[in-house]
Amino acid sequence: MVHHIVIQKFGGTSVQDSDAMARAIEIVRDRGIMRRTRPLVVLSACAGVTNSLIRISELSLKETTADALSFVDQLEVRHARIARELIEEEDTVAEVHQGLHKIWEELRTRVRGVNLLRELTPKSRDQIQSLGERASTTIFHAALQEQLEEDDIACHFLDARDFIITSNEFTAARPLMSEITRRMKKIHAALAKGAVGVTQGFIGRTLAGETTTIGRGGSDFSAAIMGVVMDAREIQIWTDVAGIMTCDPRIAPAAWTIGQISFHEASELAFFGAKVLHPETIWPAVEKSIPVHVLSSMEPEKDGTVIVEETEESRAMTGIAVKRSISFVRISSNGSQPNPAVQQTVWNALGDANIIPLAVSLSVDGASFAFGDASAVPILRATCEGLAHLDIQSDRSLITLVGSGLYTQSGIAARMFRALGRTNCEMVSYGGSESAISLVVQDDVANKVVKKLHNEFFE
Repeated sequence: MVHHIVIQKFGGTSVQDSDAMARAIEIVRDRGIMRRTRPLVVLSACAGVTNSLIRISELSLKETTADALSFVDQLEVRHARIARELIEEEDTVAEVHQGLHKIWEELRTRVRGVNLLRELTPKSRDQIQSLGERASTTIFHAALQEQLEEDDIACHFLDARDFIITSNEFTAARPLMSEITRRMKKIHAALAKGAVGVTQGFIGRTLAGETTTIGRGGSDFSAAIMGVVMDAREIQIWTDVAGIMTCDPRIAPAAWTIGQISFHEASELAFFGAKVLHPETIWPAVEKSIPVHVLSSMEPEKDGTVIVEETEESRAMTGIAVKRSISFVRISSNGSQPNPAVQQTVWNALGDANIIPLAVSLSVDGASFAFGDASAVPILRATCEGLAHLDIQSDRSLITLVGSGLYTQSGIAARMFRALGRTNCEMVSYGGSESAISLVVQDDVANKVVKKLHNEFFE
């Protein structure tokens, strides 16, 4: 029997300890291994480990390696405990401890190397950061294999560096798709025959054999690439939230999970601050019409959200995103007459610095910009000196309504301003995107405004 392939990607919180890993194994057995399907399981490092590895690489530059090596000891103890709690067979636990010990010894060697050279190169960063995924998969594979032996299903440990071949741009390497496709043929054949695979997200290797990483959020990107190459039936992204919600439920408790969302809407929500997966990372799969399912490993019975290229339903409103503590900048001409050179100079400066504002509102003699952080402020100060007046506020929030029908349904603006009531709105940005309207308000009223808007459009 030829099996279809599904990709099951588990994020850091879904494999953070032995309980989380046990839940993930249960999900693999329930939602990945079925009569006609077999999963390729893609794992992140356990929650917090990548940050610890970044910290270890930076501590390696200090006078002494003591602090860095003490962090390595903590990681070793944590992973050993997970393995001991999760795996039943003593012999298997001993094997896993041996595999993990090699990983931590490699890390200690890297720490000493960085300390000796007093240099932390992007290549060294990648070598160090790759170890988190290698450790989590070492434990997970052994535990899953132990359980699948009863069902007589083969479980292969696959080192992603053997087939995710990338460019040598360390810390942000690009996948070389033709090489990956060639190398994954054997994996495809094994899974189609009924085996299960466990591998790492985030990491790869150059053609010269040097370890690389494909940037933060890279595990989702890895899952998408593997899904495309394996012609997967679907990609499941297991995380700590049950899909993409209409709003942050901590602000609007009545928020609910969006069943199906277009890639464009998910991108808009993420761009404007919603805490969902980074859509660019899953674009290769969406483009190939492979549905991406965002699910919660904490609540696997919930339906979650399916991201598709285009949704069939056209709704006015899909969700609300909020970004706090933005830099809100107003620019006005110094003279009494409008000066078109001001706006041209500002846009050129932003373009040269590769800075994209979140939202913009233009008038004949000025402009208002909302930026996600303060990086644009010194550039604008230097650009506008002697040419224009700047007013900069950092205690503002950007609230964005996203929906494919915003442009075509009448009365949206009236409902929006009715919900705002007497709250002062300092900027409205609409028209640049057909599916987003953004408002700037003071930070201290943002939650109240979001709640009212959610009540108006979703409850």
